[in-house]
Amino acid sequence: MNTLHIDPRITRRNLLRGGLGLGAFAVLGLAGCSNEGRGGGALATNASVALPTYIPFDGIPLDLKGTNGVSDTMLAYPANPKALTDGPPGDGQDIRALAMTNTSIPPSVDRNEFWQALNERLGCSFAVSQVLAGDFTDRFQTAVAGDQLPDLFTILSGQVPGLPGLLAERATDLTDLLSGDAVAKYPFLANIPTESWKSTVHGGKIYGIPIPRGPVSSQVTYARQDLLEAQGITAQVSSLDDFHALCKELTSSSGRWALGQVPRPYLRQMYEVPNGWTEAGGKLVSANEHEGQEAALEAGRRLVADGLVHPDAFSVEQPQRKTWLVNGTITLLDDTFSAWSDFSNFPISEEFRLAVVPPPLAEGGGTANIWLAGATHNITSISAKSADRAEALLGVLNYLAAPFGSAEHLFKNYGIEGVHHELKGTDPVLNDKGRSELQLSLKYLAEGPWVNFLAGSPDVAQAQYDAQTATVPTAVRNPTEGLFSETGSRRGPQIGETLMSVETDIIAGRKPVSAWGPAVQAWKRGGGDKIRDELQKALAERES
Repeated sequence: MNTLHIDPRITRRNLLRGGLGLGAFAVLGLAGCSNEGRGGGALATNASVALPTYIPFDGIPLDLKGTNGVSDTMLAYPANPKALTDGPPGDGQDIRALAMTNTSIPPSVDRNEFWQALNERLGCSFAVSQVLAGDFTDRFQTAVAGDQLPDLFTILSGQVPGLPGLLAERATDLTDLLSGDAVAKYPFLANIPTESWKSTVHGGKIYGIPIPRGPVSSQVTYARQDLLEAQGITAQVSSLDDFHALCKELTSSSGRWALGQVPRPYLRQMYEVPNGWTEAGGKLVSANEHEGQEAALEAGRRLVADGLVHPDAFSVEQPQRKTWLVNGTITLLDDTFSAWSDFSNFPISEEFRLAVVPPPLAEGGGTANIWLAGATHNITSISAKSADRAEALLGVLNYLAAPFGSAEHLFKNYGIEGVHHELKGTDPVLNDKGRSELQLSLKYLAEGPWVNFLAGSPDVAQAQYDAQTATVPTAVRNPTEGLFSETGSRRGPQIGETLMSVETDIIAGRKPVSAWGPAVQAWKRGGGDKIRDELQKALAERES
């Protein structure tokens, strides 16, 4: 099999419980809303903002330096990590935060040694209210409506209507504190690449810090390589027919299915469907209108009709699918490059190994290109009510963004040696207590640049690097990344969900594939064409 080892994540509200990843939202036109606030009349104003100066941290040598978008990689954790800060950050006052999570909720602070140790290091009580990713948008809107946003809050790209106005009213303007060389006061935030900061600029002001991800948020399809080898399966996945045949071979009557969900982005990539939008002759065209859509939907429908997809695929969240992959109930699952580390929170066996299965062109003759994710996963803003504490809160976020290999990073990600992790050589390997207590969503509040690494498994880190090297440099970008459509922010989710409902009905066999065309026309009339026009204007302004 033409595969490479690696990693998975993602869920927004399950909506129709179809388990779509972010790549699918791009196809449905919602990606035009991502990295909000940089389109329309505000674009020129945004362009005048001096983004934070990029000051890369180079104090810790890297084993494998990424190029052409590939993430840096470490095969072993540095020995005896040194502290890069001196004393607690912040002002000693309590901090409240609202953040998403893709994992189970950890024990409360009174039963959580890591949380207690975090409070001690921060010199305050750090209260994090966590919400499952699928429910986060609703919870965020409720907090906004009730004027209950805490000191720090995360914002997911493309899911907040009227975001520029909301931030102007509810978030602290951080421009003077972070613009240009001012960011040097917060060296770990200055270590975040410039491209990611673009998503924090709205209405000509900086309203948060970015969580940089970029290529590692791109979706791929994984296989349980150890299970394939145990069955002696060496089939080449060189076309859609080969993939379908592989799924049949991996499905048995003894309670094992090939797939945990229909790999919709993967199938679309086989048919070279664009990443959200494509630009042709100076005009934007939605990927919803691409000629390969119906063929990809038919391929998904066949997988379901032939019983190759778990029967509960449409009714569960992604963490459950990961559990199926771990226990061998399924063999294939699509998720993101960055999600490999999530499996360290599962009771996996020593034999457990994943492989990335690159998408072939549907008719054969080569490998299709994956879709490149945006540079930023989410942003973290400071409440306008906490504006007088902005510098102190930025100090805390700076602490949480400490670079890989530092003592601060080691604690944030692995807790206390002998309590939450044990050393395997120089690598901190989480134990059950660590896997449970560390899930505080800190990585969604502040994070430095992504580094491929899995404690105790240098082969996996190497495989991550190899898989990204093979796929990321040729990955397809969304030309509207960084642009804003007001219609997209307000109407996009509604019309996108309606279109997704039709898509799910087609794949589940409740509607014919021919229902897609009329549904796309309804999407266009309902706001899709207006979204295109707004993005087209923003694109022209950006390029002028």
